[in-house]
Amino acid sequence: MTDRRYFWILNNFLHDMATGTWAACLLVVWLLSGRQAGMPGPAAVAIADSMRAVFLLALAALAVIGATGGVRLRYWRRQSAGEPLVEKRRALLVKHGLFALIYGGGTVWLYSLVR
Repeated sequence: MTDRRYFWILNNFLHDMATGTWAACLLVVWLLSGRQAGMPGPAAVAIADSMRAVFLLALAALAVIGATGGVRLRYWRRQSAGEPLVEKRRALLVKHGLFALIYGGGTVWLYSLVR
């Protein structure tokens, strides 16, 4: 049981770190895109290359969020049971629906800034 607990803690840590990384990528690309106009050619190219690299990092963070979220869902289902499960499941569906809109819309916006 103790070994699993450490795995869950590590999984949750990676999930939270990837979430923060995704949000930071969005912020960095947004700030860089605002400074790109009016830069000399080589500097603008370097900024564009950096923005593409940060976009790829954001996609990797999304993959980690999905993978670690799937692990969280598996052990959450094992630990939850009974009447509270129905209420929790409904709340989780709403929460993740909102997250899908935020992450999906944010990633599309991020891509539009990089393009």
